[in-house]
Amino acid sequence: GAIDACRKLFQHQQQQHNNLQVLFLTNTSKVSSVTLLQQLRNMGFDKSTIPQNSEDDDDTIIMTSVGATRRYLLQHNLRPLCLVEDEILDTDFEGVDTTEADPNCVLVGLAPSKFNYDKLNEAFRLLLRLKEESSAQHDKDSDDSKPPLLVVIHRATYYRDADHMLSLGPGGFVSLLEQTCEVSAHVVGKPRRNFYRAALSSLGVDDVDPSQAVMVGDDVVGDIKGALDAGLGGAILVKTGKYVYGDELGRKTGGVVPTLTVDSIVEAVEYICSTLE
Repeated sequence: GAIDACRKLFQHQQQQHNNLQVLFLTNTSKVSSVTLLQQLRNMGFDKSTIPQNSEDDDDTIIMTSVGATRRYLLQHNLRPLCLVEDEILDTDFEGVDTTEADPNCVLVGLAPSKFNYDKLNEAFRLLLRLKEESSAQHDKDSDDSKPPLLVVIHRATYYRDADHMLSLGPGGFVSLLEQTCEVSAHVVGKPRRNFYRAALSSLGVDDVDPSQAVMVGDDVVGDIKGALDAGLGGAILVKTGKYVYGDELGRKTGGVVPTLTVDSIVEAVEYICSTLE
């Protein structure tokens, strides 16, 4: 149903003469953007369901937190020690110094192969050293001018794995480093307000009004609370993917609840299209 729902959404967009804009947002940081798109294509999401922006097969309307993190690292001249899967480093971090020869921050994504004692301890020791060096510069620079020592693609606590069971996300490991090193992580992807605002800007529409946008997702924190905190007009929770029974009640989000809760993206698309008719 999801494939047909996406196709219907873009057909509706054509009928609306681009008054309806669609963008896919993802925090996926376990596989590269190339692999992600190929996985979607293999599942049947062709160009009628995930269109291209250009003749480049990889240029789609998918905005990733990995891409946003790459831009952030380059902007702040950061050279990370990476708790990120090698495949992503090889394909999605062009221009970023990931040699780890002289790191000045720690970068964390969803990296099952890197969440072991040796690598986490290496990150722990680096953060302590960088924190000490940063403290020594305290009299020379204000805290606001200093880039973060711990950069996080996202900090989801769990995700729905290939076996359809829940698995640990990077959030717990981020909290471990924050607590032991007494540092605060800078999160780039969802649910950060800046990520949502950048997504709206990327639609290429002047003066996008966030209140006219709606988010559809299965993550009550990253998708629902994040979108509403960023000022979006609505957030629809779907009971698929990483949804857990009771997510819509607001216990995980400080009382923030979805605008609408539906069984799947099929019902979400039906609702969105009905409001535009």
